Amino acid sequence: MLMKWYHPCMLMIACLPFGCTDRQDEHLNPGEPQLEFRLALELKPDSKIWEASHLFKEALEKASPEDGISTGEIKVNFYDQGSIGTERQLLEACYFGAIEVVQVNTAIVTTIEPAYAVLNLPYLFINKAHLHAVLQGSIGQEMLHMLTKHHLQGLNFYSAGFRNIFYKFPIDKPCADTQEAFGGLKIRVMESPVMISSINAMGASATPIPFSELYQALKTGVVDGAENSAKVFVSYNYEETGCNCFTLTEHSTDQHVLIANAPWLNSLEPKYKKRILEVAKAINTRYDSIWEETTKQAMTQMKQHDVRVNQLADKEAFIASVKSVHPQFFAMYPDVSRSLYDRIIQQSTTYAND
Repeated sequence: MLMKWYHPCMLMIACLPFGCTDRQDEHLNPGEPQLEFRLALELKPDSKIWEASHLFKEALEKASPEDGISTGEIKVNFYDQGSIGTERQLLEACYFGAIEVVQVNTAIVTTIEPAYAVLNLPYLFINKAHLHAVLQGSIGQEMLHMLTKHHLQGLNFYSAGFRNIFYKFPIDKPCADTQEAFGGLKIRVMESPVMISSINAMGASATPIPFSELYQALKTGVVDGAENSAKVFVSYNYEETGCNCFTLTEHSTDQHVLIANAPWLNSLEPKYKKRILEVAKAINTRYDSIWEETTKQAMTQMKQHDVRVNQLADKEAFIASVKSVHPQFFAMYPDVSRSLYDRIIQQSTTYAND
């Protein structure tokens, strides 16, 4: 068993009033849901990454005549905004079957499946087209299937684009755009060894802090900044904490994944399992469209809040600074197949000019 953590929150989750049912009793009221389950995530609606779970819920609860499923036959009990736990706690709850489906950042998945840490390697993906091809192609399918050995089933990946660094910086100085300028800045990162190594290599001081604690940590000066997308920045009002620079380092990608408890999924009536797997894929185009549009809006909003958006003229110095992180990865994760990394790198040549 690779799972090494346990939280008291599990007790609360296990006692939630809505249980999972897959009813096949022909005497049940036709108006009642025949499949009812729980879906949980830590994000709030304004983040827009939240849309992946929301679209999933909405589509499942609609009729699917071709599958013999009527409106309301599937009911999804939706818990968002961390109401029943952090991403780490939710993944654990899904592992133990206390929650049927969760949405989490792939960096959190590295706590049980080290191969997912490959996705956090700095400057691994050369552009959005390369990232999309990997996540939605054969490599992505292989990575989703990796979770079966942990009693989980990956349903689909949802990209939140590239991560950038935002921070507090003297107004009389230009935003940091070199390793030297980032020196001394404490930057919040997720609990990922790869992300920690990357930010340190880029010149800052990586500080792991739970996402739910970030706003207060910025406000009180525990950290000077963090790294995330433009949309997350404006959704959580980080300009209120004093962060006035947003540098487009695009140093790593950010993606979430929908995950189901595998024993539960495999126990379902075939038409319900088929519908869940299909919907997880089908919502991807709609989600991508929402994310793209809201990212553009977020960039405009940041400028309206007097946040200086710093477009790097040349990322080569940063790319060079993190090159050592790639070989270090395989020293940290000796059991991860090198071929996974090699295939991602090989695919980059197809999208080099996009």
